[in-house]
Amino acid sequence: MRAYLIPSEQKAADDYAISKIGVSGSILMENAASGSAHCIAMWLDASVIPSERPSILVLCGSGNNGGDGFAIARHLFCMNRFDVQIYHIGRTDGMSPETKANLASAEALNIPIAHIQQEGISFLAFDFDCIIDALLGTGSSAELYGMPHDVLKRMHEVHVYEKSLCIAIDIPTGIDAEHGKAHHFAFKAHGTCTMFSEKVGMQLYPAKQHCGDVEIIMLGVPESIAQNHASVFSLEEQDIRNYIGRRKAQSHKYDYGRVLIIAGSRDMSGAPALCAMSAFRTGIGLVDIMTPVMHPSLPPEALLSLIPMDDDGGMNVDSLMSKVKESLSKTNAIVCGPGLGIRAGQSIMQSLLELNPSIPVILDADAIPSRSMKLPSNWVITPHAGECARMTGIDRAELEQYPLSHITKISTSMECIVHLKSVPACSSNGTKTYLAKTGNPGMATAGSGDILSGMIGALLARGINPLEATALSAMLHGEAGDFAQSVFGEESMSASDIIASIPHVMDRTLMDSWEDEA
Repeated sequence: MRAYLIPSEQKAADDYAISKIGVSGSILMENAASGSAHCIAMWLDASVIPSERPSILVLCGSGNNGGDGFAIARHLFCMNRFDVQIYHIGRTDGMSPETKANLASAEALNIPIAHIQQEGISFLAFDFDCIIDALLGTGSSAELYGMPHDVLKRMHEVHVYEKSLCIAIDIPTGIDAEHGKAHHFAFKAHGTCTMFSEKVGMQLYPAKQHCGDVEIIMLGVPESIAQNHASVFSLEEQDIRNYIGRRKAQSHKYDYGRVLIIAGSRDMSGAPALCAMSAFRTGIGLVDIMTPVMHPSLPPEALLSLIPMDDDGGMNVDSLMSKVKESLSKTNAIVCGPGLGIRAGQSIMQSLLELNPSIPVILDADAIPSRSMKLPSNWVITPHAGECARMTGIDRAELEQYPLSHITKISTSMECIVHLKSVPACSSNGTKTYLAKTGNPGMATAGSGDILSGMIGALLARGINPLEATALSAMLHGEAGDFAQSVFGEESMSASDIIASIPHVMDRTLMDSWEDEA
């Protein structure tokens, strides 16, 4: 599991390292500089810069990010492989002791330092093989003022990013480390050396497009510090086996859960088939389907209950709920919503809420509440931005610009798990949030959401905690989409291709064998 920090959490992690572990601020800065300098040298070695002795410009502000920059310049200078120069943007008074000390060390080594004045900015040419941004750091926002604004504007005007290798320290200047906003003139890095862990804003658009390749620089303190101070995470490959585990040699279908899928209508009869097949591919033991129409793609492995239809083609709710009550004692999770239609979806959701089953329930599509309401803590809702906007009254553009801050508030208010189908997708219980760093635009296709619901239902039925089941499903769903993209391409892939790709991400040996054959 990987942790991501917002600025206040980064500061708390720094303070903890200093006060509890006894690693001083000057040591943290030195470790940051040493790690960053060696990473930058490695990137320069791998680049196509023709010069045998590349020229490097380090842009330093007057804060601690600038202190990192002065120290990085010293480390690169002492490698005796680069021509290093420093542009200092700002005032020398008010610097922290660590920053002052590293400026003094750079001066003592006679590293060329130009203290840039406002009137000289328009004449800067930036003719260097590599430019390092150590201007502002994580404490800044996407708003740019004064000399940093003018310097970055000048860099934009002389097309620096097209001719120089550009590296940011901790975070590119001009992006918001918490919300992912980016100024028009924000530094556009080809690579970013970030401290402790990646920042939350670096995972969000448009800021993500300014970060390039990201290298985490460890500062000589335990990685657990970032884990313990973070509230935003993403799951990684090893988490698949940590949560799902391997099947026992002596086991049976009931060991792997039973999910009830309430889905479909006369006009959307394929939804339950997609949902059921994705649940099977995610390892469920048994699938029950309640739907009004027999679709030819329904998997023969599923147990089917045909529910009478009302005049509008949706399920008769009274008939359905009678069947649901009969099945509750043998069901481990319920998926409700795909293809139901608005009338039936809302009515069934209310009936389930009144029934108040102890097992987890996933509400998707037409069963997502039309207004924000309190739900049981083990329920999961999976809106996209439009559905979330209708449910909460929050402007869609606002939701898309600040997905993490809104999803935590919505989850706290509704007291359930909320999975927002955003880019990146995010799942939250109000205090802990997971990002899904997988997926691609080809997954924006009919039925993709039905597949995700089936996957969540399968993992919930297997007893995984609702938040982690949702986050793991989102990760696997995106990985399956990425695998389908590699085979069929973004334009041609369909929802069925995503289902067909699930086995390759559930069992990596299958993906390895496919890659070997390819």
